[in-house]
Amino acid sequence: MAVTKTQTQTEQLLDAFLDRLKDAFGPQLAVELFPEDPSKYRLNHSRGAVLVAYGRSRFGSSEATDAVFQARDLVFRLTLVFRQLNGANGAVAHLDHVRECLTGWYPPHCDMPCRPVAEQFIGQVQGLWQYGLDIATQATQLQQMGPESGPLLSQILFEEAP
Repeated sequence: MAVTKTQTQTEQLLDAFLDRLKDAFGPQLAVELFPEDPSKYRLNHSRGAVLVAYGRSRFGSSEATDAVFQARDLVFRLTLVFRQLNGANGAVAHLDHVRECLTGWYPPHCDMPCRPVAEQFIGQVQGLWQYGLDIATQATQLQQMGPESGPLLSQILFEEAP
């Protein structure tokens, strides 16, 4: 019998970003995870693609004294790869559209909506224009709580107070 492994919080968020962008842009753009080997990436879409990657997390102080309970500030890096720089089908226009699509959206399991934190021109390579867009959100990091060790309570006896 195969054991199904549950997706991690970060994997679920990556999938949610992909779903959100695919719903918004449909066949208009390719929406994919950032490739494992970027040097071998090939843009197959006639217009462009949005490549989604997990960027980083920063953690706040624990909010509790008896367990680890922290704010997790996450940043996702979106790389836009386009055949055209300007105009309605260009990278610059789609940078605005992608930012508008994600700004204010609450990904699953997150405490704050998405907000843009940075965007920058990456460069032009072999006729493809590239921009980076960093989107931040916040979730909560909780420690895993396992079963307590020690003897189990097996019988309860009540005594009446005098």
